[in-house]
Amino acid sequence: MPYGVVGAFASTVMPYLTSKANVEIGAIGWYGAALQLPTVLLFLYAPLVDLGPRYKSWLVIVSVIAAACLVASCLMPLPDHTTAFLLCAVAAQAISGLVGSCNGALMAATMSDAQRGKASGWYQIGNQSGGGLSAAIVIWMTGTGVDPGVIGGTLAVLMIVPALAALAIDEPVRTLEPAGVVFRRTLADVKAILSSKLGLTGLALCVSPVGTSALSYYFAGMFKPYGVSAGTVALVNGLGSVAMTALGAFVGGYLCDRYNRRVLYLVGGALTALCGIAMALSPRTELTFILGVAVYMLLTGFGYAAFTAVVLETIGDSGSAAATKFSLYFAGGNAAILYVGLIDTRFEARHGVEGVIGSDAALNVAGVIVLGLAFWRLGSFGKWRHSVVPVNEAR
Repeated sequence: MPYGVVGAFASTVMPYLTSKANVEIGAIGWYGAALQLPTVLLFLYAPLVDLGPRYKSWLVIVSVIAAACLVASCLMPLPDHTTAFLLCAVAAQAISGLVGSCNGALMAATMSDAQRGKASGWYQIGNQSGGGLSAAIVIWMTGTGVDPGVIGGTLAVLMIVPALAALAIDEPVRTLEPAGVVFRRTLADVKAILSSKLGLTGLALCVSPVGTSALSYYFAGMFKPYGVSAGTVALVNGLGSVAMTALGAFVGGYLCDRYNRRVLYLVGGALTALCGIAMALSPRTELTFILGVAVYMLLTGFGYAAFTAVVLETIGDSGSAAATKFSLYFAGGNAAILYVGLIDTRFEARHGVEGVIGSDAALNVAGVIVLGLAFWRLGSFGKWRHSVVPVNEAR
């Protein structure tokens, strides 16, 4: 949830606030890219949490720092202080990325392969649902004229309090080693992964446009053409998003422990494309917005759970470099969200919101076809069915 709150601020709250301040969707696309950039570069500084304290301690530390940055962003009025607003939000995004690194390392260290699908599903339920809940609260508070300082304080509470629960995790003790030794081992481990067919094809899946669910970062800024009220935006992109992404992540995580995770990820991308095509061809009505966003967010939860499961399957137990390896693959996924979002929003000026949604669908279709053929020819789909036995016995 601490990671999801900042992610939702970037994907839902920022587009809503800037759109309300009469910023065009094209410009919002660039703002969204700026907020995504730290997540793309995360692997460069993720080794920090492979040093010193346990991952659960790091998780609390970075959650508190990121919360402070988010409070500062809320105190910057729009549109007069847009630059300061974005800088503080970017700082929050950069620091909270380490929350995700800690989460990934904890899952890799404590979950067997037979459990990683369910773990991925619950990870995304916390991430997406916690973020959706915070977004709904912020949009509602903004619409009722609540003081920005109170809004920022509320977000800080929603980040810091859940982070404290990590302290209860039974995490293995780490042996303290010099930073040079850890970084050299990390580099060697990363090279080993990227020199294998499984590792390279996993990275290709991450950086592809499939399953990025990039539109989830812009729906809150696309409400005007559909004649949607602020209350409906808060409901659909907030509480509605919580319910749909949680359901999608639960189903996706459950299936990923039983069937091929890469195939399920491509299936999720294909279904996302169908949803986009249907929404783009439908009239601009409030019902179209509600149903389109609801189904899209359901598939977002499904796809993100499958994505996390694929990453955990690829990196294995990872040892001392777990956070770095997890962050490397997630950086690829976030890079895909960034460029897909930029491409999608370029079509708004000439083709309206239908162009934005249609572009997203086309990129998903192209990615599914290319990856499906590549994985089939390379024989890199992996196991077609996952047995539910302890990982050591399975190996």
